[in-house]
Amino acid sequence: MQDEFSNEPAILGRDLKDLEKYGSQGCAYLGKIVMSSGEKPVLGRKVLVDVSRPHLMLICGKRGGGKSYTLAVLMEEMARLDPTIKNRVAAITIDTVGIFWGLKLPAGDTGELKEWDLTAQKTDVKVLVPKGQLAFYQEKGLPIDGAFTLKCSELEETEWMALFRLSWRDPEGILLSRAVQKVREKIGTYYGIDDIILAIKTDEESNSDIKQGVISRLQMVKLWGLIEKEGTKISDLASPGMITVIDVSSYRQTVGAEGVKDVVVALIGKKIFEQRMLFRKEEEIRLIKENKRSSKMPLVWLLIDEAHMFMPKDEENIALPILLEWVRVGRQPGLGLILATQRPEKIHPDAISQCDIFISHRMTSQPDIAAVGALRPTYMHTDIDKLYAEMPRQKGFALVIDDNTEKVWMIKTRPRFSWDSSVTASAFLI
Repeated sequence: MQDEFSNEPAILGRDLKDLEKYGSQGCAYLGKIVMSSGEKPVLGRKVLVDVSRPHLMLICGKRGGGKSYTLAVLMEEMARLDPTIKNRVAAITIDTVGIFWGLKLPAGDTGELKEWDLTAQKTDVKVLVPKGQLAFYQEKGLPIDGAFTLKCSELEETEWMALFRLSWRDPEGILLSRAVQKVREKIGTYYGIDDIILAIKTDEESNSDIKQGVISRLQMVKLWGLIEKEGTKISDLASPGMITVIDVSSYRQTVGAEGVKDVVVALIGKKIFEQRMLFRKEEEIRLIKENKRSSKMPLVWLLIDEAHMFMPKDEENIALPILLEWVRVGRQPGLGLILATQRPEKIHPDAISQCDIFISHRMTSQPDIAAVGALRPTYMHTDIDKLYAEMPRQKGFALVIDDNTEKVWMIKTRPRFSWDSSVTASAFLI
């Protein structure tokens, strides 16, 4: 641990040049440095993290340790950036558990907030749910903003097969791929599931059993209300200054829908990557001509909870190669990635080795601790497992390693302004 007794805030993710030029502008208030151990640790100066430039952040912690909570804190902070910076940044969060709608409501317990000189506030986020689930959310009075759909023609053959966990070796996969190609050649870019079903019915190369099996799957997809002729524009998800939450939690255990969340992440990740690569060129031209960075498309942060599901270490996933592109070259076009996982041992090693800001709540599994041990930089003089042993056991404490400043901190995450809908369920009524 370093510089604990300074009064200036510790700023993560920002080099000396940017510190001198921008100070703490464009930073998120993450928490405070832990000054002592014990049941009630003494907290010191503030810890801020740069969100004005793209970074690869990895947030770890065992179940209930606070990783999703920290993810929500970062979203709260992005929504409260200075307008001049906020309008140059957008964030898209993949909500796999269905908990981030709570950001739209102020926190219920304000006791800890008062201790931190903070007040309960709702956060300006846009929460989208699959169209097929919209009525349920509305009936329950959950605060959402609308439906999210995928445009049918934007799904490539590989994404259709991933949706049903098919491969090129499966006759169903070959038929589906052939049908999608025929529809695209005949109709263009404005077609729906019914058009694909019609192409399958008239296919002369597959037998009736295979055709009926694929048609049944496509009819099931229609009921999901997720894939339509006119899907949500990807550009609408990356609006300047907007934090967008896409709730895919309803597809976690739905029979036949296991691949939906993977396709959603893959398609969003691919389209955002392609668009930012183009707009980055526009920014460079304007910088040369006008000495000012500007473009119609903002820098984009992609926040993914339970990231090991989309970036597995030893399995195939349609989203994996796209997210690896974000990891390896995303900084240049302006693509930041924040990955949260309770199983770092299961996540692709590139997500660990390439991260420049590491935030870890308490972990006790030796395989998971060993996985993040690969992070151990030369400027870190203490073993990670020893730091975990010293970490206070209460929720919210975390170890932070920052490659940009080459420093290691033990911190306490600040309390949330908004409602925490991720708390563990209980049989008690109040």
